[in-house]
Amino acid sequence: MTTTTPKTGDTRTRALAAAVSKIRGRGFSISIERWLMVAGAILITIGIPTMLVGWYGAARTPYVFEQIPYLISGGLVGLAFTLLGGLLYFAYWMTRQVQETRRLSDRTEETMRRLESILVRMTPADAVTTTPTSANGSFVATAKGTMFHAPDCVVVAGRNDLRPVSPDEPGFEPCKICEPLASV
Repeated sequence: MTTTTPKTGDTRTRALAAAVSKIRGRGFSISIERWLMVAGAILITIGIPTMLVGWYGAARTPYVFEQIPYLISGGLVGLAFTLLGGLLYFAYWMTRQVQETRRLSDRTEETMRRLESILVRMTPADAVTTTPTSANGSFVATAKGTMFHAPDCVVVAGRNDLRPVSPDEPGFEPCKICEPLASV
């Protein structure tokens, strides 16, 4: 027989946690969404034949007092099983839709976080500005354009064929997107 040294409380707790994590459940585990799907399928599978049996029984007799028990036991009970099964299957489907929406939302959030971290790491030197400013630093136009823009306008951003212009020159009108005269 071997003797072991007594362990302190913290070490014993970690050892117990490690031992418990290795224990496997012996039962069969199935998720709630699977239960909804299986129960819905079973109830529909039972409900439709029950309605058919009720119809067959009621169709074989001409007497209304004999048809009523078939209508109640076969028709209504079968209809109830079928509707309940359909509702359970619909609940399964909705559960799957919610899970898929959450998964896509998590992916979108992860993508946005990555984009944010990339943008935070960018320095102003990383941002390339190729838009020239005009002689007086106010307006630019394309080589053959008839509109003048602010140098930071999205319409002319990144273009190399810009020329400086004055808003007083004839034949030019202000851009309706950047509204260069509003900033003056």
